[in-house]
Amino acid sequence: MVVNENEVTLKVENLRAFHTSKKGLVRAVNGVSFKVHRGESVGLFGESGAGKTSIAMAILGMFDDLSRCYSSTAANEETKRLWALRDEARKKGLTSTEFGKDLPGVEGHVWFKGRDLLTLDDKELRKIRGSEITYVPQGTTKSLNPYSNIEEQTAEVLWAHDEDDELEEWQVMKRVLQTLDLVELSDVDLRKGMKPPQFSVGEDQRVLIAMALISLPALMIADEPTTSVDVGLQHRILNAIQIVRNELDLAMLLISNNQGTIASTCDRVGVMTAGHIVEFGDTERVLNKPGHPFTRAFIMSNPSMELIRKIREKGQKIRGIPGKPPDPTQKIMGCPFAERCDFVKDICREKIPDYREVESNYWILCHRYEELPEW
Repeated sequence: MVVNENEVTLKVENLRAFHTSKKGLVRAVNGVSFKVHRGESVGLFGESGAGKTSIAMAILGMFDDLSRCYSSTAANEETKRLWALRDEARKKGLTSTEFGKDLPGVEGHVWFKGRDLLTLDDKELRKIRGSEITYVPQGTTKSLNPYSNIEEQTAEVLWAHDEDDELEEWQVMKRVLQTLDLVELSDVDLRKGMKPPQFSVGEDQRVLIAMALISLPALMIADEPTTSVDVGLQHRILNAIQIVRNELDLAMLLISNNQGTIASTCDRVGVMTAGHIVEFGDTERVLNKPGHPFTRAFIMSNPSMELIRKIREKGQKIRGIPGKPPDPTQKIMGCPFAERCDFVKDICREKIPDYREVESNYWILCHRYEELPEW
């Protein structure tokens, strides 16, 4: 798709999101930057634990609160000390770098329609979250209230943001029916009073998408929207998302570790491992001609039938990624993929690569990009 640089809906700059744990400070997201334009779908693609959902929580302004909540289960003295230092640094207007110590919390910039979300207070964020920026959570089992019908749950977003009491009930109900129909939920008129346990997993997922769309947002974040559903349902859910994108011209950030989902839904994609985006560009370019060793290994570990054919023609073997991802509580000095990379050199372990634009609208985080054999 052709994007207009003047229509940037979301711009993430040098985003960093750390949280505490029993093992120490977890560096979930480390220096991530990307843009999402109006009407564009950008994917975050990578292995579990890479930091994809943490980016979503940071954009939504929920990362810090969730981190503090979870840290209460590991409330040792070091955890308390780190959060106390975090609060002290913020009172002084200092970043972790300026303070001289890695600290929990979110830093960097998250520009949404020209406003830096990280500078807004809770009241200002609540006006945006759920209205202009919406979220489709991973899985449906715990996301819908089993005791409330889908009409009430879908309408709740509109009522929650109607601070001036301008909406009439008939207007809300009309929007509910239109939105549920938009995601192609069958027999809406007859089934709107039914509760989530009376629907299939795929239908529940459509309700969650409808709840994220009823406010006509500028940006929708979808976290693994096809988890735990069969291939047929995956296709129908992704098709519903595409219909909605085209209908509303909204920007979308889609999180997935499924190559097929990314390929069929996203215009551009960022590939993540160990809290870093290591490759970012046009989806077809990244998936069909990956430039980073991690992207190649990740695709090779779960190849499409077409890739299997190519691998066999070259006399190669399908294999998983060797080794384990780096410990997120340990500070990485070099490339986050260095210890698992077939092309590693000393510099890869000693210095983190620059995140650089090596082709038009194509970025890479690799010292040896120009030296790698053709994929």
